[in-house]
Amino acid sequence: MMDAQDVSSFQQVERLENGRGKCPFEPAQRSAAVMAGGVLYAATVKNYLGTEPIISRAVGRTEDWIRTETLPSWLNAPAFAAAMALSPAEWGDEDGDDEIYFFFTETSRAFDSYERIKVPRVARVCAGDLGGRKTLQHRWTTFLKADLLCPGPEHGRASSILQDVAILRPEHRSETPIFYGIFSSQWEGAAISAVCAFRPQDIRTVLNGPFRELKHDCNRGLPVMDNDVPQPRPGECITNNMKLQQFGSSLSLPDRVLTFIRDHPLMDRPVFPTDDHPLLVTTDTAYLRVVAHRVTSLSGKEYDVLYLGTEDGHLHRAVRIGAQLSVLEDLALFPEPQPVESMKLYQNWLLVGSRTEVTQVNTTNCGRLQSCSECILAQDPVCAWSFQLDACVAHAGEHGRLVQDIESADVSSLCPREPGEHPVVFEVPVATAAHVVLPCSPSSAWASCVWHQPGGVTALTPRRDGLEVVVTPGAMGAYACECQEGGAARVVAAYSLVWGSRRSPASQAHTVGAGLAGFVLGVLAASLTLLLIGRRQQRRRQRELLARDKVGLDLGAPPSGTTSYSQDPPSPSPEDERLPLALAKRGSGFGGFPPPFLLDPCPSPAHIRLTGAPLATCDETSI
Repeated sequence: MMDAQDVSSFQQVERLENGRGKCPFEPAQRSAAVMAGGVLYAATVKNYLGTEPIISRAVGRTEDWIRTETLPSWLNAPAFAAAMALSPAEWGDEDGDDEIYFFFTETSRAFDSYERIKVPRVARVCAGDLGGRKTLQHRWTTFLKADLLCPGPEHGRASSILQDVAILRPEHRSETPIFYGIFSSQWEGAAISAVCAFRPQDIRTVLNGPFRELKHDCNRGLPVMDNDVPQPRPGECITNNMKLQQFGSSLSLPDRVLTFIRDHPLMDRPVFPTDDHPLLVTTDTAYLRVVAHRVTSLSGKEYDVLYLGTEDGHLHRAVRIGAQLSVLEDLALFPEPQPVESMKLYQNWLLVGSRTEVTQVNTTNCGRLQSCSECILAQDPVCAWSFQLDACVAHAGEHGRLVQDIESADVSSLCPREPGEHPVVFEVPVATAAHVVLPCSPSSAWASCVWHQPGGVTALTPRRDGLEVVVTPGAMGAYACECQEGGAARVVAAYSLVWGSRRSPASQAHTVGAGLAGFVLGVLAASLTLLLIGRRQQRRRQRELLARDKVGLDLGAPPSGTTSYSQDPPSPSPEDERLPLALAKRGSGFGGFPPPFLLDPCPSPAHIRLTGAPLATCDETSI
């Protein structure tokens, strides 16, 4: 379901109506919509599974609803990014119709590959399209689409995912609107974002060019010959000139024209960006959203300022100077990193939303620039240096004692010589082999910074936010970050690396070595002590065993008054005489060793060991 609300009071002003074909079934499904002449033009999915994409004119009388044909050649798994409406007045063409542009990324059908190739495209329909009488009933007869090309200078056609598009409408009728698009790469591991600008005139030129026909035998698109294109030209909006030819509306178009446009919605040539290259290419930032507006500088010249929302919740403010887009400011929007999902300009404020938060940013924040050189070097068309207030202010068009230079940033001629400012040197306690990042933040994106470091340092890694140092003895000392811009150079950050324990690694190593040596000596002393104790216990045990053997011999003599039985030692047998080892064992312990080297098998006092007894056991009953 969907409804209409008053944005000033957030009160419902219209009744609820069915939202099928007008908005997606869930937020994860990409969609786009625009109002033109009180009519809603929407690009979304029609079924719950999201498998039926549709671009439709979905508000108005039911008989006026027009939509795309359900064919892969029209829409093939698209991800919609934006929708824009242009009136004939913006073209300077009185004999025209309102045109609706849809920007999206879809799967190409013209490549034979193991992976699906994504292609950014723009489609156009005419507001006065009524569909065909027999062919393409309640379907667009003006639906045409073309590829959008945003190549990087080194990456070729890598930026194939269209994330968002913003339109910048000029205030003067003599100028035409311009589209700014954000592109990214579809391949994993290639974190590339590019910003390209497109002129509507270039899109119109491509849509008036040759058509493309897909050859199924080779999965390649080939241009259609001009002789094979019927007349009137398929896909054109109904103009006054066509009405003079008895084509008052799309309902009067012949079937051959409608059949051709049904089978050939794609143009053969792509739309190239202005100057044939991107305005900005980054390899470490993923842009998701963009809005644009035009700002008048102090000299009266206009500049395009873009606000770029990133995947990690940052906002980049950039200005277009010629064919280059330069980032002026990088601002963290949320406490926790999260993607920017929506942005809206309202007066001097930018409203930014994520899935969980909404925040606002002042678009005229010039107070962050603290000196005349910083204000001029920032090259921000909104800001100018006021000698009267001794501050960087939003100029608002007045010229009283204000200076600004967007093109060349000539600090030496505009700003008085400032006394050298030396930043505070921060001591950074470190430990051996630690990784330390020394921050350095230049005043603007135009500055180029270099580091001055000790001569013995070898492991350095320059970063966007500073310098990463691997701590070694040669890395100790002073570090300075010097930034140069517009011919002026100054040190913006200074550090001194010191040992965290106030001792060098040599002294620490000496202490550790001494401790280790003491530990080893202690272990050796303990080992010798245990060895001596073990030998002493062994000797005592031997003496106890000898004494016990002696006691056993004394017990062998029977006391007086009792009857005793004696047994002579067995005489050696002939077998013993032949085997002297067996004879030796007869009077010895286990394995031929003498009894003193054996442990007593009968520690209990209830058992008596009789030396020389022929019995193997020592139970009392065997005596």
